[in-house]
Amino acid sequence: MTVKEVAEMLAVKEKTIYQWAESGQIPRIKLNGVLRFDPDDIQACIASCKSTPSGGYNAVAQTASVRSPRKVVRN
Repeated sequence: MTVKEVAEMLAVKEKTIYQWAESGQIPRIKLNGVLRFDPDDIQACIASCKSTPSGGYNAVAQTASVRSPRKVVRN
């Protein structure tokens, strides 16, 4: 894959891909000074960046347990 294709796939700027490749944050292949990327390596890199929620605060669960205020009925 080219820098442009990876940038489109990850929805980032091409400059970001160059920076990530230079710093070793994403796997790359350099052929005669041109960067290329293996699609399988990029998918594995994406998968390794995924995180699962920890046992801490969960905003979704908190809002689900919030009760609505009681209505006061007056006659």
